[in-house]
Amino acid sequence: MVQASFLGPVPEESWRLRNGLPALLRPLEPPDLPLHWELFANCSAQSVYQRFFQKFERSKVSEADMARFIHFDRSRELALTAVQLPDGAPELGVVRLVDSGSSVLEFAVLVADPWHRLGLGRKLVQKAIAVARASQAERLEGYVLCSNLPMLTLCRQLGFAIERLAGEGLYQVSLLFETGS
Repeated sequence: MVQASFLGPVPEESWRLRNGLPALLRPLEPPDLPLHWELFANCSAQSVYQRFFQKFERSKVSEADMARFIHFDRSRELALTAVQLPDGAPELGVVRLVDSGSSVLEFAVLVADPWHRLGLGRKLVQKAIAVARASQAERLEGYVLCSNLPMLTLCRQLGFAIERLAGEGLYQVSLLFETGS
C-alpha cells in the first residue's frame, strides 16, 4: 500500500479482464519506469492523443519526460497502474488522480490498445470514483475529447454529468458526491 497524503493507503486489487486475463491494480512506483515505457509503446498515436490532447511521437519522448510520469508529487497525486499477472508485466493501463487543492479530484485514464474493450477502462474509472469518495472529495472530474466516444459513453454509464466546453473540442465530465458519502 502507498500513502498519498490526501488519500490514505490504497490497497492492491486483483481481478480478471473480460477475456479472462488476470490483472492487478496497484500504485505506480518509481521502479515501474520500464513498464511505463512499454505502456506507451503499446498505445497508438490516437490513444495517446485522446489522453494528452496533443500529438507527440513516442520516439521523441525523452527519459526526463517519462521520469516525470513516474516521479510525481505524491502529496497531491496518485497513479494506479494495472499490470498483467502473474509477472506484473506488461502495464495494461493507468489512472491518475490529482488533488487541485480544493475539494475536487481530477482524473485521467490511459489504456494500452491491446487491452481496449476488455473492461479495463471501466475498472480504472470505477477505482478513481472509489478513491475520490474515500478521500471525501466533493467532486471527481476529468476532460474528454469530443471524439472519444467510448470514454464519453463509459462516463455517462457511470453517472457522470457531461458538459461540452465551448470552443475547446472537449467535454468536462464530473461526478458530484453527496456530502458524507
